[in-house]
Amino acid sequence: MTINSAVQDNIQPTQLKELLNKHKLTDYEYTLIVKLIGREPNEVEIGMFGAMWSEHCAYKNSKPLLKLFPTKSNRVKVLAGPGENAGIIDLGEGIRVAFKIESHNRPTAIEPFQGATTGVGGILRDILTLGARPIAFLNSLHFGNPSSERSRYLLTHAVSGIAHYGNCTGIPTVGGQLIHDDSYQENPLVNAMCVGLLETELPVPSAAVGVGNPLIYVGSETGRDGLGGASFASSGLSGESNKDRPAVQIGDPFMGKLLIETCLEAFHSGLVLASQDMGAAGLTCACCEMSAKGKVGIDLNLDLIPSRGELQTHEYLLSESQERMFFVAKRGFENDLIKIFDKWGLKACVVGQVTDSKLVRIFHKGELVAELPPEALTDQAPVYYRSAQKPVSQINVIGNADLEPKRESLEKVLMDKLSSPAFASRSWIYEQFDQQVQLNTCIVPGKGDAALLRLRKPDGKLSSKGLAVTVDCSPLYVKANPFLGAQLCMAEAARNIASVGAVPLAITDNLNFGNPEKPESFWFMQEAVKGIVEACQRLDVPVVGGNVSLYNEFADGRQILPTPVIGMVGVIDDYRKAVSIPFANEGDQIWLLGETLNEPECPCLDWKLETALHQFLNEKINDGAILSCHDLSEGGLLIALAECVMLGGFGCEITLGLSSLLRLDSLLFGESQSRAIVTTAPSVELRHPNLKVSKIGKVTKGNQLSVFVDGIGQLVSLSGDLLLKVNKSVL
Repeated sequence: MTINSAVQDNIQPTQLKELLNKHKLTDYEYTLIVKLIGREPNEVEIGMFGAMWSEHCAYKNSKPLLKLFPTKSNRVKVLAGPGENAGIIDLGEGIRVAFKIESHNRPTAIEPFQGATTGVGGILRDILTLGARPIAFLNSLHFGNPSSERSRYLLTHAVSGIAHYGNCTGIPTVGGQLIHDDSYQENPLVNAMCVGLLETELPVPSAAVGVGNPLIYVGSETGRDGLGGASFASSGLSGESNKDRPAVQIGDPFMGKLLIETCLEAFHSGLVLASQDMGAAGLTCACCEMSAKGKVGIDLNLDLIPSRGELQTHEYLLSESQERMFFVAKRGFENDLIKIFDKWGLKACVVGQVTDSKLVRIFHKGELVAELPPEALTDQAPVYYRSAQKPVSQINVIGNADLEPKRESLEKVLMDKLSSPAFASRSWIYEQFDQQVQLNTCIVPGKGDAALLRLRKPDGKLSSKGLAVTVDCSPLYVKANPFLGAQLCMAEAARNIASVGAVPLAITDNLNFGNPEKPESFWFMQEAVKGIVEACQRLDVPVVGGNVSLYNEFADGRQILPTPVIGMVGVIDDYRKAVSIPFANEGDQIWLLGETLNEPECPCLDWKLETALHQFLNEKINDGAILSCHDLSEGGLLIALAECVMLGGFGCEITLGLSSLLRLDSLLFGESQSRAIVTTAPSVELRHPNLKVSKIGKVTKGNQLSVFVDGIGQLVSLSGDLLLKVNKSVL
């Protein structure tokens, strides 16, 4: 091969401006590039910088805030934290749990099936890259009102895409949430979370090592799908966004399943020294990050890359074709490694090597077409300290909270709520998912406040430990008060974990916000991050990884609700002691834990009461006193009771007291925090020195929901069958 010096394109000023606009780079950023590399970049290199300096890859608008997150805690040992492909925590007994959440918002808005499919496939590979076997998916979905034909189309096809990838790879989808709001009409959010168990002795590193070691390309051929995906994911949507369909990747879950098995076998062989998946920015990102982390050089020959047809240089480098991995192998053993992939029918070939140049050098058609210091594309990306400004006025985003329902119409109010997009059954979604493949799902979607998975030790033997997982967000609260609203998201996630009997351990977050260049938009993200930081400190849980999705806005400036999604994991020492939502036995006592208040549009939060509730639930569930549990959140007490009745074969008879200081609507539908409904055997008495504990009724035969209020009489008498019918009437 003849190696020439890096091609200088002699780019004309007008052409340069077009290139910078195409790759979403500013004049300032171009000047910085020239300074960092000591010369004018060529067209290929400009494309590489455009991808690597996108918000999706560089976090250039959010990095100052992300540094605030606590990454360690006293509760759990963190083996891998932010900056790695996923977080890893150690649960003991050799059990190491890897997990991460990531967004695929813009692709879903353009091509919902493939956008959601590849979102799931991408997060799977983040887990796999570390040496972990994926064991579960969750998702947080945010779409416009289902009365809109466009929103229904986006939602139904996105759900089909999620089901397609999870079901075909044999990984259960065990939990999630769906939130409707008009702000997501054109800009839906699909946040996918994956959980896995580490199968290697140590996490597989991503830093390239060993001068002379070969680079191995594994998986699907490289095509033109996903071109410009990283830049596309870091910009707003417009009426022209449909033209960006080539930026939406195409997933192949069957290839994804093969990758899982072959990569894990390769990792077990000890022949893989470093691993990176080819997600955002494709080969460019894989080479630059591995080179920068290892402080070594990488030579990559594009002529050796398996491809679907002949590609141009930038297409090889920026393609985000799915189901591809990049390895550094032990020199002299590359053929042994390739044989593992040959056995499974996967492409694997040597495409370059590690060098001592400390440069990423790209060769194509016998020429050196790019030569860059990897740190310039990674660590030295610009960081922007944006201005934050509180909005002048805040609207009441919760609605008419002060309009008390008429007593005689409460049954209709309840049924209207249950049939509304906010509270309607999500069973049409989770029934499309294979929930119990791998035979480790103990609490399936819809049955618990958190999903629960039994765990296996590295030797394959079953552990008594159970892993509780949940995703949560309350964007209306964040809009009303971002600092408090973000804490409420954290509190609800932790309460969901505690409601099955587990202890919250760690989180991964997905920060979905609008345009950070607008001070009011950035203020919401800044305040929400501060809220998450304080909540982590109160709960003693670390942030071990996550994702940021910014510029979620449409061409006319409409922005999504500020949407910080929390993915949380927790552990219960004996999964057989966990409880779920449905009532357990006829005659059991029903208790309300916590106090109901007249709340403003954003509920108050007392962390002492919140953590006391978590500890009380954990203690009483694990000693067998509590037989079922459902936390109170959206919709309040009456919605929670209706859900308990609809999910099981029992009804309930409830009697509530109403003081002169408490409104009826607050009593029945208020969303006061730090509360839960639990049941116990008739002989059990619950007491707590700080929490208010009230016996409010009993479980009855049949499935009738009966609610009485002292001094008023019976306000609700509805069958579970009727409630279930109206609850499933939306889609």
